[in-house]
Amino acid sequence: MSEQQRAGASGDVNLVGLSKSFGSNTVVQPTDLTIPAGSFFAVLGASGCGKTTTLRMIAGLEEPTTGQVLIGGQDVTGLPPYKRPVNTVFQNYALFPHLSVAENVAFGLRRKGRKDVDGPVKEMLELVELGHLGGRKPAQLSGGQQQRVAVARALINHPQVLLLDEPLGALDLKLRRQMQLELKRIQTEVGITFVHVTHDQEEAMTMADTIAVMNGGVVEQLGSPADLYESPRTKFVANFLGQSNLLDTRITGTSGGYLLMDVHGTRMALPVDRTAAQGDQVVMGIRPEKIAIQHASAADSNGNRNRIDGGVIVDSSFIGVSTQYTVRMPWAQEITVFEQNMERDHRLVPGAPVVLHWNPDHGFGLAPEPATASAAVKA
Repeated sequence: MSEQQRAGASGDVNLVGLSKSFGSNTVVQPTDLTIPAGSFFAVLGASGCGKTTTLRMIAGLEEPTTGQVLIGGQDVTGLPPYKRPVNTVFQNYALFPHLSVAENVAFGLRRKGRKDVDGPVKEMLELVELGHLGGRKPAQLSGGQQQRVAVARALINHPQVLLLDEPLGALDLKLRRQMQLELKRIQTEVGITFVHVTHDQEEAMTMADTIAVMNGGVVEQLGSPADLYESPRTKFVANFLGQSNLLDTRITGTSGGYLLMDVHGTRMALPVDRTAAQGDQVVMGIRPEKIAIQHASAADSNGNRNRIDGGVIVDSSFIGVSTQYTVRMPWAQEITVFEQNMERDHRLVPGAPVVLHWNPDHGFGLAPEPATASAAVKA
């Protein structure tokens, strides 16, 4: 079956005006959201932002205060969890310790009264590359293997949507990164919709086709990992996905598709189509890895690049593939710079005078205060 056919058989997940309040505390603001069929969709945000509550409302484990959940065009808002075409994988996996791996995977089929479970179980264990471990008990498996058993158990019922609630949170860093790629492989092979809740921005960016960034019960921005990283629309998104240096500016004019701006007495430029702000004041963002750093004695003219003179290194950290510098600007703000370790200038040490410069096209513009997010964000 082609990916398109699989996606068409599943249908989109649509949240329509969905919200959740506990007493006077609204944890999810009314939200409109479309999760495309067959996609790997991540809901990303800090603890308490409403992402897990949103997932639980899709699963039927939490009753919405307002709104609807539609899966493949069917309104499932009033259905209990077991009648919804979804399965959920939790952080603790919830495997039955007294059953073998194969029996854990077969559990859902046996509850439906199926007798011929050996074939489907073998197929699922092969999918998660555990075909040789069907006879073991969960306690005999590593954390990553237990996680894959949980995924196989959820997928064997052929749900339209697989919900993943921080499924990699209990794993160590190296294993977590391996499992990110493994989950993406599995999702690509089975072609069903995965909705993954996480607070880990690297995890979301590694696996997801589309990410919804939540903050305070609101989806602040929706897009591909590259779109969110390169063109954040709010300060929260700019700093939650990676790091950003944010410079207060004053607009002085326009020229050839660029905003001309004053940054503490220094003239800079920013593409008009890369700013989400209105008015004569814009916060210009620039990612640390986009900035070049040079010792003041070696700095050239840098052409038409944005440039700041008079910086002083106050700290540097060697982190393997790159060196991280903290540079204090003449107006006392500190800027972070990541420089790849190729040809290191050993004069770049704390106390050294430096010049920073970058391509104006790599900046992005934000409103001076966090943008007021819409209560309803559509995919």
